[in-house]
Amino acid sequence: MVIILSCDDKTEKSGTIISGKINQTESPTVYLNEINHFDNLNENYTIDSTSISKNGEFKFKKHNLNSKLVSIATKKFKPFTYQIYSSAPQTYFFGNCEKFFTSIPTFYITNEKSININWIETQSIDSINSPNNTGIQQIKLREFYLNSNKLDASKLDYDNKLDYKTNWEQMLIEKEFDLKIVDLDNIKNENSFDNYLYSEIYLGHLNTFLNWFEQNFPEKVENSIKNPKSDNFYSDFFKEYDKHKWNSKSLEYYKFTERYVNYIMNIESKSFENYYQPTGNKRKLAEKVLSGNNRELYLKLIDQRIKNVL
Repeated sequence: MVIILSCDDKTEKSGTIISGKINQTESPTVYLNEINHFDNLNENYTIDSTSISKNGEFKFKKHNLNSKLVSIATKKFKPFTYQIYSSAPQTYFFGNCEKFFTSIPTFYITNEKSININWIETQSIDSINSPNNTGIQQIKLREFYLNSNKLDASKLDYDNKLDYKTNWEQMLIEKEFDLKIVDLDNIKNENSFDNYLYSEIYLGHLNTFLNWFEQNFPEKVENSIKNPKSDNFYSDFFKEYDKHKWNSKSLEYYKFTERYVNYIMNIESKSFENYYQPTGNKRKLAEKVLSGNNRELYLKLIDQRIKNVL
């Protein structure tokens, strides 16, 4: 008889049970961690831990994980984005690294009663499958991140300085191609799995294009900042912030929120900066212009960073 122990004695009335079998691990324990990029200074990210049996089986107790992004790991460490953004928030605009979400199993959970996986642990990118299909969405999520850096549906080119309007049109083709994996009927539900994917894909393409545009056309950026009404190509990007109820757990939403606040700071200062250190002025401006579920979390994050600086 196999006995698998959990460190958390509380039993949820409703929620999700995550279980599975891991191959060839030396660890006696697996950890369940919550990931919220807007709360990256939070040290209480571990939801639960449980023992791994001799044949590799593990099972967490039922937890209310609805609308949460979680990961499981055989070592106790901060979620990768916490490690980076807690110590170097100014790096938010760098390109997305798919290993954030593929080096260990990462799940966006909605209303699943259970998720069961077979898990092959490696030194770089882990592999998972779901023998009873309860984790099929999580495998879909993993496959998306594994393929997120492939550009094969258009002539999009981020390696050279091209005509920016042409590259913009190519980016739109690439974005629409990637959005084919999303059920667009479900994206109005802010916390749905499809809205999570939609937020990651849509804003991911926008963030990547902005990185390229700001690097290659600094004169256009400066002109738009100093004269925002004269050229709206650059300023129109930031109108996207309020056009959709983006999923609050999306990394690309976190990055675009920081980018949006910095854009407003740039307009105010009439000069371009990728990042502004946390100050009372930045907090006041963010409080004025932000909306959505993560507004308060973002303001709290600025408050915590101001205290750390002081």
